[in-house]
Amino acid sequence: MKIDFSTLRPVKLEDRKLFDEKLAIGASQSCECSFPNLFMYQEPYGLEFVEAGDRLVVYERKARTIHYPIGRWTEPAELKEINDAFLAEGLTDGGIYDVPEEFLDRHPECDDFFELEFDEGAIDYLYSVEKIATFTGPKLRKKHNLVKQFQTNWPYAEVRRITKEEIPVVAKLAADLNSRLEPCEFLEEEALAMNRAWNNFDELGLGGIILYAEPDYPAGFSVYSLLPSDTVDVHYEKADHAVKGAPQTLTWQLAIALRGKAKFMNREQDMNEESLRHAKRSLDPERFFKRYFLRAK
Repeated sequence: MKIDFSTLRPVKLEDRKLFDEKLAIGASQSCECSFPNLFMYQEPYGLEFVEAGDRLVVYERKARTIHYPIGRWTEPAELKEINDAFLAEGLTDGGIYDVPEEFLDRHPECDDFFELEFDEGAIDYLYSVEKIATFTGPKLRKKHNLVKQFQTNWPYAEVRRITKEEIPVVAKLAADLNSRLEPCEFLEEEALAMNRAWNNFDELGLGGIILYAEPDYPAGFSVYSLLPSDTVDVHYEKADHAVKGAPQTLTWQLAIALRGKAKFMNREQDMNEESLRHAKRSLDPERFFKRYFLRAK
């Protein structure tokens, strides 16, 4: 497949319409296909893209990998052609990221072209919006007890929609909460990404809520965007754990805000971090988006 690599370019705001058109053809629940994510993390990951026929191929310069093409379904032979083109340009070492499990189910012959790698920490967790909003099931009923404690302790709590006026409050809260954590490369990358989110909130089609324990005491926030399917991608959700029940109340309130807008909530990966994995599993996920990494033989 011939690809004009002179058009390989960073993901910019003006590319959103093009991505939306291709994503509408091949709707995916993957958080890696979210245009806001691709734009927000463009700088730390060196995300670029190029058109390959009637598809878009995202290139991750830092990792020297390509993502599974966005748009019309790609067959194994076509995927190898695209991969070979990037290899010939010296841009990759032959790796393809974000390959959906459905690809393997539909194409057992992919073993003829690729070697398969799988990382459990790269699974997306998907939850039923309705189940979280109504505390359905024994796991979620335990969360309800914490919500009731929060409501008792903070009788003047309120939830506000994130607007341009609220963004400075949210940005400061995010920085304050992250400053309590052990410094690491991930937090540095996230800080760059969140800065792009705050500066382009409306243009990216982001939505969100901020939880106030008291009128001048913000205790948590969630930021999300709609995927071109029945799913919402939760990009950032942070709460003050010193306020008992605030994380659970925030998640519940987000589900309430999303009722009628989406069926599922993608709360992204756990990155093999044990505490994060425990927290995500305690919310009783409805399903998982399992992605694979393929390497050309």
